[in-house]
Amino acid sequence: MSLNYFLNKKIIDSMNQIVEEQSYLTLDFPLSIMQKMNFEPVQEIEGDKYLTNYFQAYTFTKNKELNDFILTSNISSLMFLENLAEGSSTISIHNMIRRIENGAKPKTKKEKLAMNLIEAVRLVKKADFEINEDNYELLIHILFRNTEFNLDRKANYYRTDNKKLLTDVLINFESIDDELKGLFKFINDTPENSFDGFTKAIIIFLQILIIQPYQKFNSTLALLMSLWFIGQSKEKEIFQIWIFDLLNHWDEIIEKINESFVNNLNVNNLLKVVKKHLQDSVKRGFIASLVKEWIAQDLEVRSKFFPSDYELIVLISILTERTKEVSVKRITDKLKIAGYAAVKKQEIKDALENLKSANIVKVTKNDANFTVADKQLNKYKYILE
Repeated sequence: MSLNYFLNKKIIDSMNQIVEEQSYLTLDFPLSIMQKMNFEPVQEIEGDKYLTNYFQAYTFTKNKELNDFILTSNISSLMFLENLAEGSSTISIHNMIRRIENGAKPKTKKEKLAMNLIEAVRLVKKADFEINEDNYELLIHILFRNTEFNLDRKANYYRTDNKKLLTDVLINFESIDDELKGLFKFINDTPENSFDGFTKAIIIFLQILIIQPYQKFNSTLALLMSLWFIGQSKEKEIFQIWIFDLLNHWDEIIEKINESFVNNLNVNNLLKVVKKHLQDSVKRGFIASLVKEWIAQDLEVRSKFFPSDYELIVLISILTERTKEVSVKRITDKLKIAGYAAVKKQEIKDALENLKSANIVKVTKNDANFTVADKQLNKYKYILE
């Protein structure tokens, strides 16, 4: 697997031939319904080329503190996505994850489920963790560990009806095993037949969402499978994906899947949307790295401006907004996960007050919006397209 597959003439020639013969690349998915997923390959090659180059251009210096923060954010986001953080604040989830990462033994159910996600994310990022059915079963076991689901029989944790589906694409629960076999065939197929790079990673993500094989954790599994595939690439070290930007637009992604179903499962528009949000994740990570560098320039003083993660989270949200002024409502919306306000309005206001006291942000004349006061930080708002 290569994220730079577009440099391979053999693959490009194969896709150009497909375009000449039939315009679209049609995948053998889903197996169990008449409609098959399809897309215009040349368009996606160009999209992958742009996204890959964007990642490479704005990769940030390896920073353990920032990498740990992104990992914590990813785990926290998955917990909110799966409704595992009920009754908890983002900061309490972050602190819980850090305690576990530092060696604390999980005791509560919430802590044990967080541990599952930590192990699962770390596992799919391991270079020697090959994508195969045995390792997939291990991943499933980790996700369902310490839950009410008994994995001794498939009926205990597989989807057993066609109710409450994530998407409008109806895959009968009796076809799940066949669809999963088809998924692995697609993953292991040659790029000349099945594409490669970010497009293939996104399609794997979409396939899991559509199949919805299990009673729980389908959304997390879809994201993990996609990250797992990307983790097999030679260039994986420079691709730090902050999944928050996908989860912030979760409803839009599901809506686009449903629209593709109406449009004969053509996923070009859907792929474009997901790639745009992946690009946003690059921007978020790069700006976060610049903020960390800014703090490090006067660590003793500036670190005190960020007494909790909220100040950093809110500041990054402001800096990733291209408009000069940002409202509390806009910040709240930018921090939602699958429609859920993971950071409450009062928590945002408190963080803004701390940032204002440090002369990092200031209120506008009508006291309604906030803008960046620090000149150096303000430049970061416009550093990326």
